[in-house]
Amino acid sequence: MTTETPSAVDYRPPQDIIELTEHETAAIVAAALELFGRHRHRHLHEEALLYDVETVAGRLPSRLQTELRRFRDHGNPDGALVIDGIPVETNVPTPAGDGPDPHWSLVPVTTFAQMMVMSVLGSVIGYRDEKEGRLVQDVFPRVGQERRQENSGSVLLELHTEDGFLDRPPHYLSLICVRGDHDAVAATLACGIRRVLPSIPADVVAVLRRDRFQIAFSTSFTGGREDIWSRPLAVLTGPIDDPHLTVDFHGMVGLDGEAQNALDRLRELFLENVVGAVLRPGQLMIVDNRVAVHGRTSFEPRYDGTDRWLRRCFSVSDLRTVRDQADHGRALRSGGERHRRITASRA
Repeated sequence: MTTETPSAVDYRPPQDIIELTEHETAAIVAAALELFGRHRHRHLHEEALLYDVETVAGRLPSRLQTELRRFRDHGNPDGALVIDGIPVETNVPTPAGDGPDPHWSLVPVTTFAQMMVMSVLGSVIGYRDEKEGRLVQDVFPRVGQERRQENSGSVLLELHTEDGFLDRPPHYLSLICVRGDHDAVAATLACGIRRVLPSIPADVVAVLRRDRFQIAFSTSFTGGREDIWSRPLAVLTGPIDDPHLTVDFHGMVGLDGEAQNALDRLRELFLENVVGAVLRPGQLMIVDNRVAVHGRTSFEPRYDGTDRWLRRCFSVSDLRTVRDQADHGRALRSGGERHRRITASRA
């Protein structure tokens, strides 16, 4: 694993923030309620519902659609985009810290608004082995899991790309805030590889481009086991000047001393350049998971029905690239070349 987790993170505001007008927010509410009226009794994985969401997404404010497509096609150095003004239900209690995730119909406007946004970027997906394959997943603190390096924890969540241990990780992830934490200190963090690449020494880049690293599978995929690791993989792949990124500064190890040193240097650079926002209700952050890390600063949960509550949704640019792994609807199996249950050879 990488070096000790810092107790605090200095961050600057994201570069790209879209602020919706009241009229634009109201238009999204109307579209979401129309979808709910037609599909209130359906499972989110049903094809008729998913295609209807994609169709109605064409009625999102034109300005928002343009900015989403610009982010999809060109990205930005932070690898993240924030939208302020997405409608959410604010009168629903945060799910109990020791209870089940709620049904999507409890917050239908939030659900369909987020799915419509993600449908502009691609096709919404989930993973069979995580959170029952849900397409929209609830993120809130869990009793007894405070120190977990997962979305159920409340300690500082290390920077990482989402599900890098999988053969087909999501291309985009979004986090929408239904309720912030009590003290307004839990910042959602992000940083793109474009931001730090010019500062990485050439010899370090060369190491990061070789299959000299492994990532531990998240326990949410393994039924609690902590000894399941990916195959050896590279942190940087693809174009020299605009590479793809796979990293997890909690769960990844270098397989030799030089590799571990390169990983530690990369982490330092990300921490020096990270952006962040304490999300408020109705704010949604999108992260391009192919080129950016994300994380979260720590906070103190109270487990009183008013704790921090975000909802998460994934999408891929081309459903054809993952169709062979679809198990039920758009819940993907976790198989593939990276899904090798082997123990990492630690440096």
